[in-house]
Amino acid sequence: MNICSIQAILVVLFQTALVLCSDNMPTVQPRDSNTCADPTLAEIYKQAYSPRRNAHIVNRLTAFVVANINFNDWQVQNDVYKAWGSPQEFTSPLYVLQTPAGDDFINIVSESTDGTVPVADGFELPIVIAYVYATQVCGSVPLYSVFEAVAVTHWHTTSTVERDELLSFGWIDASTVAFVLPLQS
Repeated sequence: MNICSIQAILVVLFQTALVLCSDNMPTVQPRDSNTCADPTLAEIYKQAYSPRRNAHIVNRLTAFVVANINFNDWQVQNDVYKAWGSPQEFTSPLYVLQTPAGDDFINIVSESTDGTVPVADGFELPIVIAYVYATQVCGSVPLYSVFEAVAVTHWHTTSTVERDELLSFGWIDASTVAFVLPLQS
């Protein structure tokens, strides 16, 4: 058998293996519009800071307007992401929880189908602030949380650059909270 015959046999075997493997490999399929929440109903969520509480929190602008009427001092700082203000098919509730003193806030997604409210040590008063994706689907992006231990505050961002810069200044990675729509969507 000459070298050309061996090469020809190897090519045929390789091509056959590719066909066999590709027939048995699952394909990744993006969700279609029938399994995504309607992005035209998504609202902008903003981050605000309270000097009195020395805390950051994310919510819709109307929540800060109403809270400030009741003697709060939330100062809106930036737009963070888009999400839904009411339940949408294929979404999960995003809760905000606060410390008993009200000086730090965290967000937790509930994937529970029985209405179980999430809990976290040292935090209480869970309130749904948005409806988001629990996994990265439908053009969503990660919502990152970072924690500053000295000031005891959490910051939320969809920007990996912003997250990484804060980490370089000593902030602590507090995980990916949820998956939200980017502001440009």
